Amino acid sequence: MIDQTIAQASFADLLRRWDVQQDIYIEQRERVFTVMFDVLEQLCPRPGLTVLDLACGPGAISERFLRRFPEGRAVALDTDPVLLAIGEGALGDQGGRLRWVRADLRDPSWSERLGPESGEGSFDAVLSSTALHWLTPPALTAVYRTAAGLLRPGGVLVNADYLPLPAGSRLRAACEAIDRGRQQHAIDAGAEPWEDWWAAVEAHPALADAVAERQTLWPEGARDWTGATLDYHQAALVEAGLTEVGVVWQDLEERVLVAIR
Repeated sequence: MIDQTIAQASFADLLRRWDVQQDIYIEQRERVFTVMFDVLEQLCPRPGLTVLDLACGPGAISERFLRRFPEGRAVALDTDPVLLAIGEGALGDQGGRLRWVRADLRDPSWSERLGPESGEGSFDAVLSSTALHWLTPPALTAVYRTAAGLLRPGGVLVNADYLPLPAGSRLRAACEAIDRGRQQHAIDAGAEPWEDWWAAVEAHPALADAVAERQTLWPEGARDWTGATLDYHQAALVEAGLTEVGVVWQDLEERVLVAIR
């Protein structure tokens, strides 16, 4: 029991440091979550909401959603064994309100991993943050189609992510320069950057197996942002059968994009 308590505290510290590290790259990150949940509250005004935290990482959306909506339930899905281990180790199942699922969104059958209790029309909302930019445009389109089918009629999909302007535009270059300056300012002020956080994770003895597995999934240098543009995201959501697609919040190229089924 003592060892379990120590491990949970250690994972909780890594989760806390994850949040601080992410603030370097999304300057108004907590504001993003607030907007996401404000929109959800307006569009789905009822207790007991069930949401899918898509590409959840260590569960940032789920943790905040369950705190904001005490009667809600969340399913947190990701393929990264390290981030899932940290999230589940730190947050547990929140008294039965949080379920963790491992699945790869690049696999067309990923939704089957949710189980029979989470099939078509099971969710009030599909929520994602700072994750889907890793998908290629064709994979993103397929994920949106599947996610749309998981929503009940009137349900919402909210994607808070880096949704860039077209490559080569002067405005995109300006946004990127401003963003780099912000990040460097945060790091100069002492914030722990992405690389240092991952170095700490890789040195954690309880995560050795998960780290080794992760390295087989994404060998060094094998993964990069694909960065489908805002226009592509909007078109893919419409093609998936969702309606009233629009940006409800923006800071440079970080946007909160909402679509309704």
